[in-house]
Amino acid sequence: MPTTKILHLVCLTAAMAATGCSPTSGSDSDAPQGGAAAAPAKADVAFIEIRPIVIKQTNPLPGRVLAFEEAEIRPQVNGIVLKRLFDEGSYVEEGQQLYQIDPAVYQAELELAEAELENADARLRNANLRYERFKQLVGNNTVSQQQFDDAEAELNQSRAAISLAGAKVRRAQINLDYTEVRSPISGYIGPSAVTRGALLTALQPLPLATVRQLDPVYVDLSQTATEARRLQERLLRARADGEVEKTYEVTLYLGNSGQPYSQVGTLDATDLAVDPRTGAIRLRSVVPNPDRILLPGLFVRASVEAVGETRELLVPQSSVLIEPDGSKAVWTVSSDNTATKRAIETGASYQGHWVVNQGLETGDRVIVEGRMNLQEGASLELEALKMKIGASASESAPESSTVTK
Repeated sequence: MPTTKILHLVCLTAAMAATGCSPTSGSDSDAPQGGAAAAPAKADVAFIEIRPIVIKQTNPLPGRVLAFEEAEIRPQVNGIVLKRLFDEGSYVEEGQQLYQIDPAVYQAELELAEAELENADARLRNANLRYERFKQLVGNNTVSQQQFDDAEAELNQSRAAISLAGAKVRRAQINLDYTEVRSPISGYIGPSAVTRGALLTALQPLPLATVRQLDPVYVDLSQTATEARRLQERLLRARADGEVEKTYEVTLYLGNSGQPYSQVGTLDATDLAVDPRTGAIRLRSVVPNPDRILLPGLFVRASVEAVGETRELLVPQSSVLIEPDGSKAVWTVSSDNTATKRAIETGASYQGHWVVNQGLETGDRVIVEGRMNLQEGASLELEALKMKIGASASESAPESSTVTK
């Protein structure tokens, strides 16, 4: 045997002794039986089954308090203020006298008008007697037809004079009544702008005082045109369902405390025009104010109960992926129990959940745990979790929650 072959055999024997195996043992043990590749391990995940949740949608809106009724007191006649007959800041009744303007001139004008009425009445009686007398004499030609026509015209003129004098009396009486400045509404009156002895002119621009009705009050809310359109759609849908008489509650929040105002208002009307400066639409609500906490000009926040209850699909926010382009997606369990990524569109949020507008349907299974390193089509080891919204959620019945946009 050649020397080279002998040396090669010695080295091979030494290597086999060091590894403790035969030349064929390694290859036989490393290869799986039958030559098949090893199956990949399944990913352990937990999922929830998506189903509709009954919610009430509310919108936090900025608003401003307005008096339910507001009247600026202005004089209707000229004159000097003789008296102020109210306490500033007090409650006044409708028709209560507030000021007394010097009535002397208007009393004299009334008496003059009444005297003119009496004179016109005397002329009317005389004209009526003359007419009746000429009416009898015109038949036997004792008086001419022209004389009879003149008597008839004089009677008609006297009747017109009576009407004119009566109108003057009524106007003089109205002016005299206007010297007693009265409140047109019931409410709280503010400070007086004039004092005793001030000279007033009819319909002057400066009001003498302002009376405001503060229970209830208006709260004008500002809502974007897009949200207002959605509200109108809900209104139409509610009316189609026969809920024409349904009222929609308005809850106010004062300051930054987050505590709701004790009185709940109702949506009263919506404006039919968009403010070109803000792009918003005005919603008017009526709110009780028995303790007069809400004062005109006060800015508040309000939540308007949307039309009825709606059923929405919700997913936990922690299960939603934000893609590089800003879109959102979730991992779902397909029918063959493999992982599938699905794009979704979300809307309002509530207690760590998103309202799903598009992308998911009832019965879809969304992966909420074990999403790390998932790949499309990966096999899954599944664990089902319960869908819970809030502390009172139950598995058998839809939860009733409030979603804030």
